[in-house]
Order: sequence, then C-alpha cells, then structure tokens
Amino acid sequence: MKITDVKTYIVPEHVSSDDWCRGKAWLLIKVETDTGIEGWGEAYVANDREHVMAQMVQELARYLDGMDPMRIKYFKTMATENFAGNLCGVDLYSAVTGIEIALWDIVGKTLGTPVHNLLGGPCRNRIEVYANCWSTSPRTPDELANYAAGQVALGFKAVKIYPFLYSTKLEQGIERLNAVRETLGPDINIKVDAWRVAESGSLTKIADALRACDVEWFEDPISPDTVDVMADIRRITQLPIVTGETFCTKQEFRVLLENHAADIMNPDITCCGILEINEIAAMAQTYKKRVTIHNYNTMAIGLSASLQVAAVIPNFTCVEYFQRFDAPTKLFAKHNFKVEDDGCIALSNEPGLGVSIDETALANFDYKQAPIRQWPDSV
Repeated sequence: MKITDVKTYIVPEHVSSDDWCRGKAWLLIKVETDTGIEGWGEAYVANDREHVMAQMVQELARYLDGMDPMRIKYFKTMATENFAGNLCGVDLYSAVTGIEIALWDIVGKTLGTPVHNLLGGPCRNRIEVYANCWSTSPRTPDELANYAAGQVALGFKAVKIYPFLYSTKLEQGIERLNAVRETLGPDINIKVDAWRVAESGSLTKIADALRACDVEWFEDPISPDTVDVMADIRRITQLPIVTGETFCTKQEFRVLLENHAADIMNPDITCCGILEINEIAAMAQTYKKRVTIHNYNTMAIGLSASLQVAAVIPNFTCVEYFQRFDAPTKLFAKHNFKVEDDGCIALSNEPGLGVSIDETALANFDYKQAPIRQWPDSV
C-alpha cells in the first residue's frame, strides 16, 4: 500500500459561530492510497491561520508521496527532524499531527479494527467527557449559570467555566462561580479555567472560592512556560493544577512533571497527536499524574481521535467536548458518538476512527474570512 495524494479542506469559522460564542475554523486532511482506502485527520488551527496551515500540510505532502501509511512513527520523526530540522513550532506540529491521525485511520480501516486496538486495546469502554462553556463575550452570573445548566440537561456531569476571564474585579469572577455552583447543585463537577489571568495577590482568595464551590480543578492559572511559578501556585492553592494545551511534545510535559508544576497534563489531540499523547501519558504515569485531553476541534475527527487514545490510557480522566460544535460538525460528518446520561460516550468499535466525511459538503462551504480579532473589553 502506498500514499498517492493528500488533500485539505477548510471549514470556515462562521459555520460554527452562534449567539454564545464565535466559531472555530477547522482544517480537515484526507490521505489517499493506491488501494482506495483513505484516512481523515484534523490539524489544530489557531486564530486566522487556516490557509497557512493548509499550505504547510501540502508542503509535507511531498514527503508522503509513495510512503507506506503504516510507517506512522517514521513519518512523525522524519517530518520534525528532516523536514523541519528540529525547528518546530505549534503550526508544524499541528500539521504533522493532522496527517498522523489520517494515517491511523487508514491503518485501522486496512486491518478492519478501531484505532484503540492498534494502541494496545482499551482500558475502558466508556469515555467521560465534560462540556466547555467558554464564550468570547463577558457573561453575567445568570447567563453563565443558565448556559452551564443547559449542558447538564444534555447529559453532561461536568462543565468547564471561565469565571475570571473578563473581570477587572476578583469579586465578579467569584460571583459567576457561585452562581454556577448554586444552579448546578452539588453533584455536577465544575472545572475552572483561569485563562492565565491569576495574580499572586489574588491567589488565596481564588483558592478559597474554588474550594468553597468544590471545584474539581484549576486550569492554566498562568502560562505553563513559567514552571517555577506554576509549582508555587500548586503549593499555595493546594488545588489540582491542569495545564499543557499549548504544548506539543513530551519534552515540554517532562519539564512540568520534573518540577511538580501540575497534577493533570492537558495535551490537545490535534497539536500532539495520538502517538505523542500516549507517550506523554506513559511518562506522566511514572510520576503518578493523570491526563485529560484538550479538544477544541470538530466533534468528529478531533473527538474520535481523542476517544481512541483516551480508551487506552490507564491514567486518563476525561475528554473536552464542545456541544455547540456538534450541529455544525454533523453538516459534513457521520459517526455514532453520543453523550449519554452518565456523561460518557460509548467507545466505538468501527474500523479506524469510525467517522465518515462528506467531501461534497466540505467543498460547498462558503468561505468568509473571519473578522480581525478584538479582545473584548473587561467588565
């Protein structure tokens, strides 16, 4: 079997925009072979770089021509060491990852088995997911609480909120947090993402508020690059610290682990890929740390890849889910993933990723360039 072509498709941002939040541009990758078996992958796209990312995938495609798609580790090593000369950034890693996911899809379809069986077989057959409640606009306590309650009504047993994101005063964030807890009651897990806005002078008050609301984790209080400060925050707050969504390699996560700077590693599936996350999880396990999977991607390819690797990780916690991406994803994808009443998705046994893509639908999207991003004023 040999790779014969690589194609890219952009789903523009406006397709997944709604009244709650701006949308997300998605970059899908199709890898074709001489046997007629094809695989689909997804690369992470940040801000307005979808066309840049698509071009990077096409540059990598030259190195795939005639390659055996089963040589996944070889491709990832060659792409980072030979193609990039080890001068890699998040865009390059994401492009490589999108292709890697498509290769796993091909291998699974060729062998007639789901990807998770190729990784050693599942440790679980149900994957816990949590609902992301991020908005690009400031939200009142009632608005945020009502949105979170709507996610719970759909079957989620855990939500992630950003109460401090657009606040100039700490009290406003605490008010949002309290409103969510009061509305959801004691049985729903609340995860808090600080979006790197925590300040040393407010840490004690934030930690007290999070503990009072029985918050499950404290995500990205600051940038994970400052590991010494992150370690201090972990020590001061005595809360489970979650970070790593902007990291792409096991080497970056190793620094977090060695410095005891986080309790839960949070790699993104389309930045790191299936192989790398599996290796990150194995490394984290030696430090008795857990892994959650960041998934700001489609609720088809990105989600399926997340579920496949989550199934085989012994120290796994949960996968991120964007319910508002579900309907736009279904415009071009078919799958059998469903969030059930226990807040989990049943593991698929379909070959490969278990996702089918409608290329005609992808080709018919009306591309509109996203507006220049303006950071909202604080309230």
